Amino acid sequence: MPEHNEKSTDHAVGYRKPPKESQWKPGQSGNPKGRPKKIKDFYKLIDIELDETIRINDGGEIRLMPKRQIIVKALVNDALQGDARARKLILPILMKQQTVEGFEPDAADREAFAKVMKSFQTRETCREETTDE
Repeated sequence: MPEHNEKSTDHAVGYRKPPKESQWKPGQSGNPKGRPKKIKDFYKLIDIELDETIRINDGGEIRLMPKRQIIVKALVNDALQGDARARKLILPILMKQQTVEGFEPDAADREAFAKVMKSFQTRETCREETTDE
């Protein structure tokens, strides 16, 4: 007859009968941290979603980029292709920055930029007046 150690006499180990030392102790939870709380803040949810990284095909090259960077890239590309709404969003940002690395605009540059902005705003007002009628 085989020898029995102390553990085998206390408890049979087998299917659906784990060893006593690996069982939960009385009062010990199987999930001590509990279920994670749901995020209820809408802006926090958007921020989490925009931080998510996805793969894109950028000129034949597969790259990983955060969603927020892809949105900005698409907005700038739309503005470059003549989308008036995209330009309307980007131009105020450009006006605030107005400096390019290694370049400081002089009076003539500022004047030229102001003319472009004025013509753009005039065009937008004309469009709005024609759509109102």
